[in-house]
Amino acid sequence: MNMPGMFTLVATPIGNLNDITLRAIEQLKAADIIAAEDTRHSGKLLKAYDIKTPMISLHKFNEAQKCESIISMLLEGKNVALISDAGTPGICDPGEAIVKACIDNDIKVSIIPGANAAISALAISGISSSSFTFYGFIPKKIKEKEELFTSISENIQTSIFYESPFRIKNTLEIIFKILPERNIALIRELTKLHEEVLRGNAEKLLNNFSDKEPKGEFVIVMQGNDTQTKKDNTIDLSEAKKLVEQYIKNGDKKTSAIKKVCLQTGISRKELYDSLNN
Repeated sequence: MNMPGMFTLVATPIGNLNDITLRAIEQLKAADIIAAEDTRHSGKLLKAYDIKTPMISLHKFNEAQKCESIISMLLEGKNVALISDAGTPGICDPGEAIVKACIDNDIKVSIIPGANAAISALAISGISSSSFTFYGFIPKKIKEKEELFTSISENIQTSIFYESPFRIKNTLEIIFKILPERNIALIRELTKLHEEVLRGNAEKLLNNFSDKEPKGEFVIVMQGNDTQTKKDNTIDLSEAKKLVEQYIKNGDKKTSAIKKVCLQTGISRKELYDSLNN
């Protein structure tokens, strides 16, 4: 019986084709099959680096159907690499269902790290990166957008979103309606020739598109509620405990949450820790 092959997520450039790693090229050449979100799009990348590995299509509309056949290939001992159109597969791109199926079938999953639009945008945004939440693509429906921005209005963490050029103006209008003073970095065409970072509140950003239509895919990096942070500097222990619980609810470990709250409030770590355990 063959040993199962390996399923490898391979990050590809988000714009500039030179932003591919040597390991990514080696892995794509060594794989038996490359599963690609768009074979025509990925064909340009493979041609640029003389990668002749055969490709199959794997996108959000056929992932469920292709999952069984890919698992069969892997169980036969074939090595399969997954690439998306840009960035890291499985992050707002196909791949999550296959990874879960591999885990269920004791098939090893590996990753060749590389470009990621959300992290790259955060790094150049000038907005705090100490704690953030990634929301992926913003909902298309207006009501759902309004509910999203209302629900995060009190969050002190930085928020990161993806948005298309066709909906960015409407999204900024909704942000201006709900969070008019919130500081935002709007990043488009990351790593490409026309890479651009626009900064300011939603109203200022909308003015950039008053006489032209937006182009390129956008990453929105939004500052957290700094008025809440300022308020936190004078909170008592009971409120500090609630803030720790909020951080934990948002995914932080207890020690990390305590550290953040102590930095924000000036409360000693021992005092807060003892309070939480009483």
